[in-house]
Amino acid sequence: PDVIDGKTFTTTVVDLNPWVEYEFRVVASNKIGGGEPSLPSEKVRTEEAVPEIPPSEVSGGGGSRSELVITWDPIPEELQNGEGFGYVVAFRPFGTTTWIQTVVTSPDTPRYVFRNESILPFSPYEVKVGVYNNKGEGPFSSVTTVFSAEEEPSIAPSGVSAASLSSSVIEVSWAAIPWKMSSGRLLGYEVSSF
Repeated sequence: PDVIDGKTFTTTVVDLNPWVEYEFRVVASNKIGGGEPSLPSEKVRTEEAVPEIPPSEVSGGGGSRSELVITWDPIPEELQNGEGFGYVVAFRPFGTTTWIQTVVTSPDTPRYVFRNESILPFSPYEVKVGVYNNKGEGPFSSVTTVFSAEEEPSIAPSGVSAASLSSSVIEVSWAAIPWKMSSGRLLGYEVSSF
């Protein structure tokens, strides 16, 4: 409340966050202005509630062979709404209907890595991350697409040749390696001399 009648000695404060400690001060005021604030009250914690905010910035990718790496921004403590806070990570191969779910019990954890030999390189997965605490499950983030780890090139370029162009320049050429987009993104070639 903004201003309370001078004959009232209690009030109800609303729109507070669940499971957060608050302390209060009271200031007496009149037409001249406000006086000094009181000493703070004892700290009072609001009751627990189901989490209301899912993680943001859900993404991922990278990692090692046969891995699906999922990342998110952790929920700050003041928005966890209770004890026993954690994350529910759900994912499925793109185009399938059944979600695979796992629980991450640490509230500060920003990632989950799923390892399985059956994961094909650079495969798209639908991913969402939800929240829970001792009061129940909260909402999930919106679904985003994350690719499994890429596969390193398994063959070397062929047909490598070099021709001198001047006293300080040599032109090197090679045939492109056969590359499937299903293995990842070919970023480039590295040329070394010895």
